[in-house]
Amino acid sequence: MRLPRLLIVAFFVAIFTVSIFFTRYRIHAGAEAVEKWVLNNHEKLPQCSEDLAWLEPYNLAYPIQYASRDIIVNPVPGLERASVTVVDSPLLNDFATVNLTESKLLHVPHCLPPLSLDVGHGSRSPADASNLIFGLQTSIGRLRDTAKHLARWLPHTNAQLYAIVIEGDVDGVDIPAKDSEMEALQNEFRDQGMNVTIMHPVREEDRFQQRYFSLIQVMYRARNANTQWVATIDDDTFFPSLYSLQAMLSRFDPSKPHYIGSLSESWWAVNHYGLMGFGGASIILSTPMAKIMDEHNDDCKNEPRTSAGDVTIMDCVYRFSSAKLENIPELHQVDMHGDLSGFYESGRELLSLHHWKGSYSDYKVDMEKMHLVADICDNCFLQRWQFPEDIVLTNGFSIVQYPEGRISGKKNGILGTGVGGGAKVEKINLELVEETWDDDINVLHSLAPLRPKVGDDKKAYKLLDSFIVKDDDEPMGEIVRQVYIRQVEGEQPIVLVLNWQEARNQTASETTPANEPSGVPTPPL
Repeated sequence: MRLPRLLIVAFFVAIFTVSIFFTRYRIHAGAEAVEKWVLNNHEKLPQCSEDLAWLEPYNLAYPIQYASRDIIVNPVPGLERASVTVVDSPLLNDFATVNLTESKLLHVPHCLPPLSLDVGHGSRSPADASNLIFGLQTSIGRLRDTAKHLARWLPHTNAQLYAIVIEGDVDGVDIPAKDSEMEALQNEFRDQGMNVTIMHPVREEDRFQQRYFSLIQVMYRARNANTQWVATIDDDTFFPSLYSLQAMLSRFDPSKPHYIGSLSESWWAVNHYGLMGFGGASIILSTPMAKIMDEHNDDCKNEPRTSAGDVTIMDCVYRFSSAKLENIPELHQVDMHGDLSGFYESGRELLSLHHWKGSYSDYKVDMEKMHLVADICDNCFLQRWQFPEDIVLTNGFSIVQYPEGRISGKKNGILGTGVGGGAKVEKINLELVEETWDDDINVLHSLAPLRPKVGDDKKAYKLLDSFIVKDDDEPMGEIVRQVYIRQVEGEQPIVLVLNWQEARNQTASETTPANEPSGVPTPPL
């Protein structure tokens, strides 16, 4: 009879399937997770040890779960930065339990070899920005506070920066900064390789918007034979890569009048203020345009119609020239509030950033720590790599594990064997920007296309710290160590560490290329 025969076949298939599970995984009654990842190709990976005493200052609640990986970046001249690069090999090995109160030495039986990632270019020398002059106006105290952030992109670039400062204001009356403090701070900048000139307002009676506008005349009259562009910025304007900024400017003829900037991300702000370059994103003028502004300085400066300096610049450009705004969406004003993780995780190259100190957006980030990896690979900052198990690294900001199948488009099946897997799920399109911010604002002109915010099953490991590790015995040179963390109430903290280095003639056998599987499955994060 056919039915008993089918039952017999089904019985043996079931026995065979169960035997696969027990052979591949150590399963016992009550187990909720895989205890051990087994190498697909049965290769023996090197044993590894780490001294984790450096974790002590973070005062974590031990025990914690811990994993780390060395990454070697390989500069490839001319390589364009992708929105997201798919990597077939895993980012991390399985977790180890760490308790510094018991031991600071971690020994794991298996660790992954360094992962090799291609990037557009390294960072062995700063960009030559001798064709640029920057200008800002602020208080002496705010300028002092932002020195460490300017130090991330300005030193040794041959760019000039002019800073108009006051001490502050009392009841609407500006208090002049002290000459001694200005000179001391200027010397600090120059000792760090930044060509910064700190000065009083051009006129003592100048108000905020007039001080801002007067920067154009100051920069234009400080030009030299190399100067092609002058740029006004805010004290929290940040340029992740002057290489990338120069590449953008190379599309324009500096001998013609140009008014370059970016609209606000908020259409309300654009509708309210006009089609102008918003100052926090940076306003960049060619020297012929700056010449026009200089010639009409008094007309534009003496009767501003608003208290906004960037509006005053727009009014002057449109009144005395035929130039129109050259809108560069990669320059960012960042006029959103609340959780900006979707913006930072967008994968788009951001030529400038603003409002990251938190006073406006209520979302503060440690930009100098986030950006430190640029010491290794310049414009790889905030670049995205996608790994197996629906894991996406946004370099310097987060490591995210999306809900199962939401990146690949299908689930992996029972315990990753593929049995019962392949079921289609709604796939997340990483080319779309996740709308995580609080505002109900129209950003279609600036950030579209968009996608809805992912739910709480999106596991995000945010950057906790980043610092340089120097080891005289390390043949690969300087290391930038990134520390990512996820802390959920009632669960052990999880710490993920990435150690970034630039390639220094390592052999192919010493690293895992990004498109080569390592033989180790990626653990669930």
